Amino acid sequence: MDENTTTELPRGVRLEDVHGTPAVLVEIAACTAVIHRDGAHLTSWVPDGEDDVLWTSPDAVYAEGEPIRGGIPLIGPWFGPGRDGRSAPAHGWLRRRRWDLVSAERFHGWADEDADVVHSDSVAITLGLVDDDPAGDGISAQVHFAIAVDHLQVRLDITAGSAPLELEAALHTYLSVGDVRATRLHGLAGARYLDNLQDLRELTQDGEPQLTGPVDRVYDVDGPVTVHDEVLERDIVITPKCSTRTVLWNPWSDGAAHLSDMPLDAWQQFLCVETAVAKDGAVHLEPGQTHHLQARYEVSSR
Repeated sequence: MDENTTTELPRGVRLEDVHGTPAVLVEIAACTAVIHRDGAHLTSWVPDGEDDVLWTSPDAVYAEGEPIRGGIPLIGPWFGPGRDGRSAPAHGWLRRRRWDLVSAERFHGWADEDADVVHSDSVAITLGLVDDDPAGDGISAQVHFAIAVDHLQVRLDITAGSAPLELEAALHTYLSVGDVRATRLHGLAGARYLDNLQDLRELTQDGEPQLTGPVDRVYDVDGPVTVHDEVLERDIVITPKCSTRTVLWNPWSDGAAHLSDMPLDAWQQFLCVETAVAKDGAVHLEPGQTHHLQARYEVSSR
């Protein structure tokens, strides 16, 4: 299924060019979302009554083959320069390919009176990438988005091709915050981490991280992390599955000055909390084997 599909899409889902590139738009009462086919890149998720949970740069570049600054970039099959330090392009090629829309489904809300549970209206979107591995190894991928008012779930499936694969991958999520300096974290205290700002020096987190300057760390954490936003007065919980690492990143003012697709003061408006299998947490796949990297995002206002 692509932009020329004759298959009927569910109500609330449509295909449209956004910033001149093909995208999937979700507009239901529960929430709105935008997924660009370039990179299978979710750039917006707005639950009803909330500000956008994701931050996307107003100076982002939208063009086939170019990564988008913000949202949830899909990183892989390597992270940064790869484990050998020489892989290019940085963060792999998944985010630089145009993905195909595989399916779109609508699930209407319903109440389970016996369990005293209300299931919210939601949309499920799947995009795929097949036979587009520049190395010719036949690596394939699918990404599944479950989009609702009370949660967003993203699952990236990467399948090794004809050769074994030492997989690095990440959901490089840019969370929108009122002011990163007034943001608190929970879930990283006591964890071992590699500090990219200190030549991958191995350290142990003393208490929760204090956001007072640039941060680029790969934590040995595969459990939930909560972002407490004191300005927007909301909490965002990131619950990973089948991950080995959590990456924390913000370039701060000096780093942002070197990024052409980000306004100088934009570093104040986001915090990247990334669900990953990366660095010494890479995953070995035999030919044809699939790894499912997943994160669930839940937001609650205070």
